[in-house]
Amino acid sequence: MYPRQNNMLRKLTVALAASVLAASAASAATLIDTGTPDGSQAGFAVDVTDFVAVQFNAPSAWRLDDIGAYLVAGNPGDHFAVSLYRDASGLPGDLIASAQVSFVADGWNHISSLAWQLPAAGSYWLALEGTMVESVPGLPVPDGSFIAPAGGLTMPGTTAFSDGSYMGYQLQAGIQFGLEVIGAVPEPASISLMLLGVALVGVVSVRARSRRA
Repeated sequence: MYPRQNNMLRKLTVALAASVLAASAASAATLIDTGTPDGSQAGFAVDVTDFVAVQFNAPSAWRLDDIGAYLVAGNPGDHFAVSLYRDASGLPGDLIASAQVSFVADGWNHISSLAWQLPAAGSYWLALEGTMVESVPGLPVPDGSFIAPAGGLTMPGTTAFSDGSYMGYQLQAGIQFGLEVIGAVPEPASISLMLLGVALVGVVSVRARSRRA
């Protein structure tokens, strides 16, 4: 490679790195907000044999940072899980991420600093699931049982239920549970800049190989 081309490639590499950093910048936003349940409908159990899930559509590759669930009837210090799934033909598919949430009190219970990055725009599922704990080594027992109050909520998509068995999730209409998701939305201008940087480096590399040939 000629010195001039080598210098140009170095400059473009630096520009690409800067564009990647710029693309990582995103604006904080409330991504999902069902509202707070008013109790006008019967609630839904959340425990090791009662999982509930809701589908949502992400128009871009969101980053999920904080997730809150509205639950009651638990004991402080018990846990439930928040799980993120890919969509598989309209049902929860492969697990992307899961985290245990400590129940503090009746109402909104949050977990923060998740930084769950969606791989791309598309449909996904968020689920509330029961968890197990080994109070005695080798003897797992349920780690809490909760109720998700319902009524007056706006769910972001189709809902599903699982009994925690190998059968997995099945569609079930009418499920409601309070859910809040705070995260970040990629800036379109930053994404365009990153793609432009990748294209420029590719062009220079191709030209350099052509000259050597």
